[in-house]
Amino acid sequence: MKTLIFFGSARKEGNTKEMVNIFIDELQGDVEVIDAYRSTISPCIDCRYCWYKKGCSIKDDMQSIYKKIDEADNIVFASPMYFYNVPSPLKIIIDRLQVYWAGVLRKDRPELGAKKGAILMCGGARPFKNQFIAGEIVLKAVLKDLSAECLGIVTSSYTDKFPVSQNEDIKNLIRDLAKKINTTLI
Repeated sequence: MKTLIFFGSARKEGNTKEMVNIFIDELQGDVEVIDAYRSTISPCIDCRYCWYKKGCSIKDDMQSIYKKIDEADNIVFASPMYFYNVPSPLKIIIDRLQVYWAGVLRKDRPELGAKKGAILMCGGARPFKNQFIAGEIVLKAVLKDLSAECLGIVTSSYTDKFPVSQNEDIKNLIRDLAKKINTTLI
């Protein structure tokens, strides 16, 4: 089993990384983390190349990421929320995943459920209604376009005051989600 994790945090050792580490500790198989902040990826230019050919006209780090996505059994997004959504380096990657959405136009998109997916999100602010809703909408849609069924979402609020490393409830939710990825058959 291969798991590909998209890590969207500027902080190499912050709360999002803690969530990823806890998740990885429970996973079986091979794991690779794509660090959005430390990748060289250009934004989508809406050239529509991918509408007609499976691939992207821009030649950068995304070329190897596409291959890793295709080979992965599981896709996970882990990100802090900046103004209700993922930070811009991760959003650039998401926009470049248009290649997979365009499979609908090319008529070569795999059915939903070919892969398993999960989402980990954290925010430093106190909890409030709909704190993670925009990120959830975007990331669930992306998983669907990658033909991955979202098996769960773990969110952690107020991490500026209560870090993930000190929150046993959140840590257990993360562990349970990783175990679900390990055992759920699609």
